[in-house]
Amino acid sequence: MFICAKSVCPNCDAQIIEDVKVGHGNYFHYQIDTDKSLIFGDKMGKNWLGRLLLNSLHNPQFENVKIVKEVLKKSDQVIILNCIDYLYGHCLLKLLNADKHLRENREYGVVVIVQKFMRWMVPEGVSEIWTVDIPLRKGNNYFPSLDNFIQEEIKRFNEVLLSRAYSHPDGFNITNYTRVKKHDFSQDDFRVTFIWREDRIWFHSFLQRILIKLKLTRIALPIQNWKVQRLLKKLRSQLPTTAKFTVTGLGTTTKFPNWIEDLRVEGFNEEKERFTCEIYSESRLVIGVHGSNMLLPSGHAGMTIDLMPNQRWENIIQDVLYQEKDLRLASFRYRYFPVETKPSIIANIASSMLLNFSYFNSLMATK
Repeated sequence: MFICAKSVCPNCDAQIIEDVKVGHGNYFHYQIDTDKSLIFGDKMGKNWLGRLLLNSLHNPQFENVKIVKEVLKKSDQVIILNCIDYLYGHCLLKLLNADKHLRENREYGVVVIVQKFMRWMVPEGVSEIWTVDIPLRKGNNYFPSLDNFIQEEIKRFNEVLLSRAYSHPDGFNITNYTRVKKHDFSQDDFRVTFIWREDRIWFHSFLQRILIKLKLTRIALPIQNWKVQRLLKKLRSQLPTTAKFTVTGLGTTTKFPNWIEDLRVEGFNEEKERFTCEIYSESRLVIGVHGSNMLLPSGHAGMTIDLMPNQRWENIIQDVLYQEKDLRLASFRYRYFPVETKPSIIANIASSMLLNFSYFNSLMATK
């Protein structure tokens, strides 16, 4: 995930390696004295990014990375968009920078570097795709074989620029990536979908932090199941009889009654992820606990309710792909509540959103 520059201090001859200002380096970037294990840079991201960079440089991975190079159209001038990371959400958000390059930098070809699981979401129009077989857990590591591959490949071009690969880009259309349409509000039939996860759950923030530390999160999953059932049951009594109720996401612990369509999986692949995006698209409202699990749902669904753990408020909005440009409508369509909020309260708010969107939309219309 790091793109670095090497330099030598003219006063002490120390070799300094600095990460270039791309990705999260746009906000926090660091200089490393590898011999002395010194990290120079902003304190805020030091333990998160600075130490990751130092550790990656001290522990190179010498395995040969399998790389698939696809040349879709030839370009002498290119922008390289590096989407490698160790967190799924970061990989996806970096990839969303491609739209802007394809739209605004047409004199350049776009070369996208992605991990294998993200290949299916690369948009049409890029010049080349370099797919690297690096699992998420190793996305922050240094692979000399990948470095050598890139150094050789860039010799083919007359000019090479680096995408800033912003962590939270704007101006993208999620359909260009998944090939799945966004929600159609004109349709009478719709779903309400809860996004399930088993590592950060709908549970009291303080108690959940204790369970995470003790690696006992699973014991609270029946409580999450009960909350989801209570939420959807109340909505069922308030919404049209044609409304469908669905649970999607990662992990299949606990069971749901037959009137709730259980589409959870034990693991995702391209086929399952495409199918799940279709479910998001059919959903007038998605509800889930804050995290990268909310990116694709919020990008395709009509509206979103994001349940925020106490320790994540500083990251509000970072897991939601806004597809609404009108600020007033966006305020209606995307909502955030403490994870401690009771299912009955969430149900009342969700019901109001679902039943009153058309009316609110008409009030705000200026054309």
